[in-house]
Amino acid sequence: MYDRYGKVIGCILPLIAKKCKLDPAIMAAPLITTIVDTCSILVYFNIATLFFKL
Repeated sequence: MYDRYGKVIGCILPLIAKKCKLDPAIMAAPLITTIVDTCSILVYFNIATLFFKL
């Protein structure tokens, strides 16, 4: 499931960098991985909060 998010973010970030007249190579794997991991953690904690009704 999260693999799809990585692909979408991996495609969009270089396009955004190009529009901002930046080198698309700066949007390499470490930045994409960080964004996807952050989103995954947020989803995890939201589900845990709902599950435990905190």
